[in-house]
Amino acid sequence: MQVVTGDQTFAVDGQVIEGKEFRGFVTVTARNVTFRNCLFRGRATDSNAALLDTQRGSNTVVEDSEFVPSNPSATIDGLATRSTAIYRANIHGSVDGVKANSNTLIQDSFIHDMSWFSSDPNQGGGPTHNDGVQSFAGESHVILRHNTIDMSTTQDANATLQSSASDTHVENNRLDGGGCSLNFDHKSLGRPLTGIYIVGNRFGRNSSFDCPILVSTQTTLSENSGNVWDDTGEPIPPEQRHD
Repeated sequence: MQVVTGDQTFAVDGQVIEGKEFRGFVTVTARNVTFRNCLFRGRATDSNAALLDTQRGSNTVVEDSEFVPSNPSATIDGLATRSTAIYRANIHGSVDGVKANSNTLIQDSFIHDMSWFSSDPNQGGGPTHNDGVQSFAGESHVILRHNTIDMSTTQDANATLQSSASDTHVENNRLDGGGCSLNFDHKSLGRPLTGIYIVGNRFGRNSSFDCPILVSTQTTLSENSGNVWDDTGEPIPPEQRHD
């Protein structure tokens, strides 16, 4: 694997990048860029950063790649995405695995063993608020399909998915850990949160509040079906609902 040192920006449409180890932060600003069999390590920083940031690109594809910071800190996430498809990634060691904005697909990937810090400037100096995936108000069309997201390996983790994004699909994953494993919240959106599909997932029993799914009072689940405990195959309890 070829080592690439220093921050990199990919600004040429259609590039295919294979077999690189990035020892710096990587940004995509072009269309149709593909990363294949790459290792993303980042560098030391006190500023907010992601090992790979695709928010200014479009139709980015990531295949068979690993994301693990060389210098973990409270300000470093694995990926920050928009218009991106991620396949078979191994994401660990950062605070959040993926900050997933609109039109993000995460499939056949493993998110686990995130880094917890007792002091995080993004939390007013309190501890980090670790999520496997986090999506924000105003974003839409985020798909998690056939992943393992295990936040039971992270101290005081918040959720496998924390989301205020509409048109979110959580399909056929194995999910474990967090206060509640899935947490959908309309409050930052300022209106009801709709278009949430939770289908065919298997849940571990390591959520802190014995809570596979939490939805806020103005969140509507379009579908909640086929979700079971991983160890028994029995249906999980109905979603908890409160703000």
